[in-house]
Amino acid sequence: MSAGLAEVVPAAVREVMAVDRPPTWRGTPFRVTYIYTDREVSGAELLGIHTWAAGEHLENPRVISPFSLQWASVFHPRFYQAAVRSGISAGAPMAPTQGQFGDGALQRLWLESVMFLASVTLSAAVVQSRYSSGTLGSKYDRLWQAGRYASMGLIPGVSGQTLTDEVNVMAHSSDIADLDRLLGIRRCFEEIINHLDGPGTVTEVRLSHGEVPLELRPRFAFMNDLKERLGPELECVVVYGSSVNSQNFADYDLVLVVKHPETVLRKLHGTSPSFAGKELNVGIYSAQELWRMQCLSGDNLASYGLCIYGEARVPAKSTPDLMMRNLSFGMVRQRQQLGMVGAALAHQPDSGDDLHNLFEYFVKIPANIAKGTFGAMDQKLTKNQVHEWLESVCGFRTPEMQRLVGEGDPGLALAESAVATGAALRALNERFSVVRQQA
Repeated sequence: MSAGLAEVVPAAVREVMAVDRPPTWRGTPFRVTYIYTDREVSGAELLGIHTWAAGEHLENPRVISPFSLQWASVFHPRFYQAAVRSGISAGAPMAPTQGQFGDGALQRLWLESVMFLASVTLSAAVVQSRYSSGTLGSKYDRLWQAGRYASMGLIPGVSGQTLTDEVNVMAHSSDIADLDRLLGIRRCFEEIINHLDGPGTVTEVRLSHGEVPLELRPRFAFMNDLKERLGPELECVVVYGSSVNSQNFADYDLVLVVKHPETVLRKLHGTSPSFAGKELNVGIYSAQELWRMQCLSGDNLASYGLCIYGEARVPAKSTPDLMMRNLSFGMVRQRQQLGMVGAALAHQPDSGDDLHNLFEYFVKIPANIAKGTFGAMDQKLTKNQVHEWLESVCGFRTPEMQRLVGEGDPGLALAESAVATGAALRALNERFSVVRQQA
């Protein structure tokens, strides 16, 4: 326990360790405080620990449970190793059940997961204007992090110095328009992703426009407008999600394969396209970009997407690879959730602002992880089925937590969600045997 802390420490806290980090693009060093617990805590206990940390003025608190630390041996090995070197009792390391990932590959899996999750939202940032200064800052953080790893030789072919120099220019030049800044960030991510290994073995699958079921044709009548807007740039359109498999759906999810992504992104910038009152959420890629992104994703697009125009080649990954990637995404997202509990306590956002929307998104993480992992096993659950499963295995009620955010109590909602993410990951692993404790 660090010296100088109050005598009244939350019961579950067993160790507090402050780590000073060197300056990033932000220009100043910063401190992260790791608070290790001796057991898994409830959402209320997690919120209490953050409240205590705020009272003690602990900088950037990160609460790490035994589960989070032990599973980091697979899903964030460098963090696990650093904790062990610091004298933290970390428990026996875990290993993939099927053994398809060695130590070096596990480190790359973590990096691939972080880069994929950070970059996959960039089309929406441009087309729907879903970004803020905080959004840009988080992208710079991830790129800076990648630059550090590139300098260590973990991303062969990428110059870490060049990458961090580009981040500094984008972050500190006031004469760059927001669109150019977003496209510059996108180029950096694409450069990194182009040099990441991805899975060792994939099968090429051709997605091509077939006969759209008669009952779905009116639903996808937005194609005429897309073709008119984009003309010869448009090569392929794949629709996925609830608009394909449900009668009732809130919006459309689409992948657009185009010849020149930046040209199309400039054309669609800020347009927030919609059809029949429902928003079109588009991911925009070249054919090569789509292939690389799909190599890092936690799903196989060909197994759930419906091609309604043109054709594209996509990779099909093995089930063990998909399962590892989905659990990896869950661990990355949980670390983000754990960091956001403190942010929610420090700032009560107004409904509709960027941080409020971010809180709403992160409350849904347990459902997203469960749906993706079941999907990797070819078990396609509806939203209601996922919510019922979460409630049955960990008592987490997604709609209720979403209401808490809307009612101005995001701290408790995020704490409950972070705890539920861990519980869901453990339950999924018990069901599908993805990782195991080493003997």
